[in-house]
Amino acid sequence: FFFFLALLENLTVAMVVGMPSTVVSRSSGVAMAISKPSNAMPFLTAPPCQSSKLPGAETGFDPLYLSEFIDIKWAREAELKHGRICMLATVGYIMQEFFSLPGYPGYTPNPIEAVSSTPPEALAQIVLVLSIIEFNSNKDKWTMDTMFTDPAREPGNLGFDPLKFGENKETRERLAMAELKNGRLA
Repeated sequence: FFFFLALLENLTVAMVVGMPSTVVSRSSGVAMAISKPSNAMPFLTAPPCQSSKLPGAETGFDPLYLSEFIDIKWAREAELKHGRICMLATVGYIMQEFFSLPGYPGYTPNPIEAVSSTPPEALAQIVLVLSIIEFNSNKDKWTMDTMFTDPAREPGNLGFDPLKFGENKETRERLAMAELKNGRLA
């Protein structure tokens, strides 16, 4: 506001006196350049995940810089695993409204009541099966330091591909990106 008052005063004096107006800047323009800007947030420096060569990581969205102290492959493995669970949960949330096992005790189409009406043995069975899958898929490598000691291991690749989608290299990257984005959406 004060800048406009000063400019108006200078213009008024110049008109009255008949002299050309020159406004002197009190500061020069400040140039702030970042050596490696993030693709997602150009005002931040690029996080290490941006150069990891993983599908979807080139966007560089890591405003908390978690990829500086967390292995990006380990984080991607967790993201894919949780995305798959969320996609299955979304389908299950919708499908249980229309389909049920005949004679299943405790069935209710209301998703809020479904967990509390399910017998505890059935919930224990679900937890047991998921625990066995989790235990067998990691092959005794649980920590961030040991999970990716094999450099050929890709995050999220459990070796389960019955429809052979991974054999075609052209569509593999597109399908991996679609799985990642759909998991983020779910």
